[in-house]
This record gives sequence, C-alpha cells and structure tokens, in this order.
Amino acid sequence: MNLFRARYLVPIAAEPIEDGALLIQGGRIVAVGRADELAPAHPRARQVDFGEAVLLPPLVNAHTHLELTHYPEWAAEAGETKEPKSFVDWILQVIRVKRSVPLERFRPSLEAGIAASLAAGTGALGDILSLFSSRSAYLHAPLKGRLFLETLGRDPAPARKILDGLRTILAERRAGKLELGLAPHSPYTLSAEYFEQILDLARRRGVAVTTHLAESPAETEFLAESTGPMAETLYPAVGWEEMIPPPARRTPVAYLADRGGLVPWNLLAHGVQVEEEDARRLAEAGSTVVLCPRSNDRLGVGMAPLSLYRREGVPLALGTDSRASSDSLSVWDEIAFARSFFGDEVSPVELLAMATVNGARALGLEREMGELRAGLGAHFQVLRPKRLPPLAELGEFLCAPGRTAEV
Repeated sequence: MNLFRARYLVPIAAEPIEDGALLIQGGRIVAVGRADELAPAHPRARQVDFGEAVLLPPLVNAHTHLELTHYPEWAAEAGETKEPKSFVDWILQVIRVKRSVPLERFRPSLEAGIAASLAAGTGALGDILSLFSSRSAYLHAPLKGRLFLETLGRDPAPARKILDGLRTILAERRAGKLELGLAPHSPYTLSAEYFEQILDLARRRGVAVTTHLAESPAETEFLAESTGPMAETLYPAVGWEEMIPPPARRTPVAYLADRGGLVPWNLLAHGVQVEEEDARRLAEAGSTVVLCPRSNDRLGVGMAPLSLYRREGVPLALGTDSRASSDSLSVWDEIAFARSFFGDEVSPVELLAMATVNGARALGLEREMGELRAGLGAHFQVLRPKRLPPLAELGEFLCAPGRTAEV
C-alpha cells in the first residue's frame, strides 16, 4: 500500500483538496482525501510526499495524429514552408508532404509523439493512424485509449481491398494497451456507400469509430451544394473530379445521421460548423465532440459553438490534432489556449473536465481513469511549479500557460 501526498490534490469530479493524499494498493485507488486523515488510518502504508506540487489525473488527448509528430521537419525538407491560404490548401499541402516522406520514417515519428505525449502528462488518447504497419510502436507504450485506423476513398474497387485489410487488422483487437477502432476520415472524403460500409463493419465487430466532422465552411458548402473549394480544387487535385457527388442538401451532422453514423460510439472531431438543430441531434445521440481550438484557429475555420454545445448538453472533450496544425501535442497547451480562445464561455473546472474525465468516457475508459476516486486505476501525474497559488486560484492557475514544463 502506498500513500502519495501533495500540497494540492485535484480529483476533477470533486473539489480540490489541500494537503491531499492518494492511497493506492494493487494498482488501484483505495482512497482519496486529506493526508492528515489517511496517513494515521494507514500507518503501514509507504509514504511518498511530493511536497509543493499538484497531484491530478493524467490528461486525455481525445483526437490526435501522432504519426505526424515530425511533420514540421518533413514540410521543411519538402520546401512546404508557406502558410496555406485556406483549409483546402492546407489539406493539399499535408498530402504533398506525406507523399514525400519514405514510409520507414512514420514509425519514428509516431514513437516521438508517444514520448512527447507522456512527457506532457497525457495518459490516454484517441490516435488516428493512416500507415497501419506503424501500430507496432504501441506494443510497449503505457498509454491507454483507442487507435483508429484511418480510411478514405470514393472509388469502390480500392475500397473493397481496404475493407479486407481492415477486417484482418481488427481481429488483433489491440495495439499495446489501445483498443483498435476505425476512422472513416470525413463525409467529404468517402463515398456515401463506403462510409456506410465502414460503419457497418464497426457495428459487426463491436469497435468504436471517429470522424472529422463539420470542420470548415468548405465542407459545409460541399455537402450542401457540391460546390466550392472542395469541388473546384481538392477533388481535381486528387483525381476525383469525376466523382463529385450530387448535392446532398444537408449539413454535415445531418449527412452523418443519414449514413447511420450519429451514434455514441462515433467520436466526432472539431464540430465547428454546427447549427442549433445539429447540436440538438448530437445531444440526443449522445455523441461526444472533441474540440481542437488551436488547430481551428490556425487553419482559420472558425470557433466551435461552445455555448450552444453546453446549452444543449453535448458531451465535450479536448484534442490537440496533429503537428501539421498545432505547435505541440500537449493537452496542457490546448487547455491554456482554450481558456483564452473561448473566454467566459467556459470555466477552468469545465476545461479540466473536458481534458480528463470527459475524454476518458469518450474513449471507454471511465472505469479506469479520468478522475481520482476509489476503484479506478492508479494513474496520476504531478505538476511541480516554481510557486503555487492559493487554493481558490488553483483552477485558473492550471488553465494558464506554462504547465507542460512542470509535469
């Protein structure tokens, strides 16, 4: 039995505790409370006192692409140093950069992403992988969560081969401690038929999926009218100019619902271009939306309607997206940016919940981690700041820049 102590303990689902302690036995949390109460009650427990520090759950990065951790280096080598002028320009730049990189460089990039995540206090994630062979990088990693195998396409013939490959890999069930799932990329990069086939495969195999949804105005225009930058620039650039679908006359959320994809086990990323009726449908379906504010801001696609989501009761989590659109893989950095980006629309308590317990629930980890309470796994991180604020100011302190370096 071990008793871990710190000046502050932040359970997340309960109020912070000054002179807090975490009692652990057999890899599980036995009790959470004040050190001056738990220590006398368990005199034989081995004590570890972190002193002037904050003890709290690991963070959950619910949407990321760790295989792109070395993207800035790859882009520089490929001469892709100009900032894209639009969302579609950015997509095309990412495609060019990825195509310029030898396949053997993806696994080291993923390994670097795993290391960076752990160093920044992340304990679980929803990672998206396009080069499936790199999944072996997770075999000995302590990270939990889900590894989503990404697929896209509009041509039926290649899609059938990809489906066969996905079925084979899904039989493995896990990559290290991560459950395998599927990532139908987005409504604009899959044909309606292929999208439905992926969702059907997920249902039959009992695996989760994740989808980029309602990220940009270009996506909204394309699904409604089959016009705009996606039809005029993206599709011709990737050889899909003959595969532009007829106008769906639907919002991205409504389009996903038509495909049967508005379900609790489809983790939705971004959700920037969402209307009131869309938010209601998301709430009714129990679909979690992973907000990635740094990526959205950098790509100029807008601000997710946070107040609308909160009013309608849509579950929210946080993600860093990739190094192709964010400066780091630290969820602490994402929290700090979100606090400034959304301002009074969200409180520190809500942000910390998005980055921990909400993300854990979204990844099926609610019985293992995301908060500190008896019965959950013994997962925690410790922050060692140069100075600590009074207890009343701790929430704002945790949502301020600089926490990453203190893990």
